[in-house]
Order: sequence, then C-alpha cells, then structure tokens
Amino acid sequence: MQFKKTAIATVAAVSSTAYAANTTSTQSIASGCSLGSSATATAQSDLDKIASCTELVGNLTITGTLGSAALANVKKIDGSLRLYNATDLVNFSADSLSTISGSLTLQDLTVLESASFGSLQQVDGIVLQTLPAISTFSTNLQKANNIQISDTTLESVDGFSTLKEVSELNINNNRYLSSFNSSLESVSDSLQISFNGESTQVSFNELVWANNITLRDVEQATFPKLQTVNASLGFINNTLSNITLDKLTKVGQTFSVTSNEDLTVLECKNLTSVGGGFVVANNTNLNTIDGFSNLETVGGAVIVTGEFSSLDLSSLKSVRGDATIETNASNFSCSAIKKLQSNGAIQGDSFVCKNGAVSSSSSVTSSKSGSKTSSSTKTASSDDSSSSSSSSSSKGMAAADFIPVNSVMGAIAAAAIALL
Repeated sequence: MQFKKTAIATVAAVSSTAYAANTTSTQSIASGCSLGSSATATAQSDLDKIASCTELVGNLTITGTLGSAALANVKKIDGSLRLYNATDLVNFSADSLSTISGSLTLQDLTVLESASFGSLQQVDGIVLQTLPAISTFSTNLQKANNIQISDTTLESVDGFSTLKEVSELNINNNRYLSSFNSSLESVSDSLQISFNGESTQVSFNELVWANNITLRDVEQATFPKLQTVNASLGFINNTLSNITLDKLTKVGQTFSVTSNEDLTVLECKNLTSVGGGFVVANNTNLNTIDGFSNLETVGGAVIVTGEFSSLDLSSLKSVRGDATIETNASNFSCSAIKKLQSNGAIQGDSFVCKNGAVSSSSSVTSSKSGSKTSSSTKTASSDDSSSSSSSSSSKGMAAADFIPVNSVMGAIAAAAIALL
C-alpha cells in the first residue's frame, strides 16, 4: 500500500484494512480516524481508505503522481493538511471539510489548476505558494490567523472574500492578480499586498482597524470604513490616482505615501494624530496637499517633498521630530511652516523649507548653550526658504529620529527618504 505512516503511534481507522506503515497494529475508533502525528498519501486509493471518516486526527500530506484527487466526507482535521510536490495533480477537492486546526498548505504543485474547499470556514493558516497553473481556489473561510499567497497565477482571490478576521495577510508576486475584494473587518498583525499584477485593484470595504498596512504596485484601493491603524500605514510605489481615507483618525506609528507617480488626490480629512513620522514624498503629480487640514500631532518627523504648490497643515500643533518641506514649485510659500517652527511647535533639531525659486540656500546653526553662528548665500526669496539645525545632523539623521525601531514601514520610509 502507498498510504504511509510516518509516526510511531498506532495506526487506527474505521476500516480494519491494514496500512503499510511503521507499525502493523490497527484499531477501530468510532469518533474518527487517527493518523498518528503524520501520514502520507500518494494515490487516490490511499484517500479512499479514510473516506468514511468524518474527522482525522494528525497531519496528512498528499504528494506523488496523482492526476486528480479528492478527500471525501472528512469534515474536520485536527492537525494540518499539506499538498506538496504532487507534480501530476491537476484538480483537488475536499468540499466537506469545514475545519482544520492546523495549516492548509498547497506548495510546488506545478500543474494544479483548481482546488476546492467549498465548506472550509476555519483554519489556523493557509499557504498557497509556487502554483504556476492555478486559476481557481475556493473556500467559505470566516477566520484564519495567517494567510500567504505567493507566486501563483490566480487572477482573483475569491476564496477569501468571506473572511472576517485575520492576523496576517500577505499577497505577493502573483503576476496575473487583477482584483481582491475582501470582507475583512480586522487585521491584528499585518496586511501586505505587493508586487502583483500591474493593474491590481483591491477593496477592503468592511475593514475598520488594522495593525499594519502596506500596499505596493496597486492600481486602485478602497478603505471606506478604516478608522485606526495601530502601527504603520504605507502606500509605496503604486499606480493609484486617488487615496481617500475619510474615516481614518489615527495612525500609531509611521504614515508614509511615497513614490506614487500617478497620485493626484490624497484625502485624510479626519486624521488627527500620527504617532511616528509623517512622510509624503516623491508623488510627482500630487500638486495640492490639502487632505490633512485636521492633523494636530506628529510624534516623529514631518517630511513632505515633491512638486506641490499648496500644503495645508493648518491644525498642526506639535511635531516632536524634525521638519523637511521641499518642493520644486516656485510659487509655494514657507510662511505657514516657518510660523510653526518659530512658535516652537516643531521640536526637532532640524528645520528645512525650500521651494523651486531658491537658487541657493541659507542656514542657521545654533547650539543648545545659546551660541549661534550663521552663514548664508542669496536666495530668490528669503521668505520662502529657510534652514536651521542645532547640530551638523543630516536629513538622514532626521529620518532616523522618527522611524520606530521595530517598524517595517519605518525601514521602507528610510529607504525612500535616502533617495530624496
């Protein structure tokens, strides 16, 4: 027989048929079928032997040269299910399965086209990895801890459209992915969507809060109910034309919108607090930045660079880090930002504000003991260009001052800032 036990535990099944295993004893169990710690199936006949079980106990791996396979009647696996390196497997179904206490893994299945888990509602984790032929993956998932979808040919991820809660969701390097419509309400660890199809559109219409969110290479994204991001929120190198977060009130660490060349609208009208750095940088077509009129406090540095001619931070009361405001637009005025700095609202050691009319720079260096030295060259407009620091710290040091040590988004922001 090809159904191989890899555990030292006693083989047990509803059927009295003996399995080829490391042990020869068998035992009938009325409530389910025990696989010991793990078992391997390499043919449909192996799966047929456990088809009368409603529950499996242990970890099951399916591999080998199966052309198509089905796990019938099993409703629960108290363990994990892994489909791995079954190089001839084209279709797989386990439509009675509703719960997996461990993980569900589909990995290195080079010709797999479809996988159906139509009743699956709860699983600890799902990994879909290196599935270069898959077009369909279906579930009825409601809750999972960790989900990773990487290097597949899925065009959409409809199998997760009913998912309500997740700890970590990472969708990356799926070159044909064009859409992801999610009913997620909360993400307790991180949400990352990156390096998928060029026209990927994502919608999180029910998401209220998340710990971390990072989007890369996305064409369209909607978060109409998002209120709080506990750690960092980042939109990096996307083709988005519009980022609207009307319900967002708080970001606990870094808020970063960088290198989105098609972005023309950035609207966060109810955002009042950013716990770390506030970075809006290198968004070439973002000419007016007026979506932060209610932002009051920034716990790190403020860095705004680009082509903008208008910047509205009229409610800003406190910046605990440095401030760097630089634009190529010649008609931008630094007056409002300079007023914040002169009133002590910007508490960091470095302050820079420049517009495109500046032909050279002026600087003021002061020490905390009160002594001051200054040097300057002429500028096109002294009102619209100013620079001061209390040390020889560079812009890189200013960035480091606001980036949380444990923040992935902080590291990304630092890399973006280094390019400025």
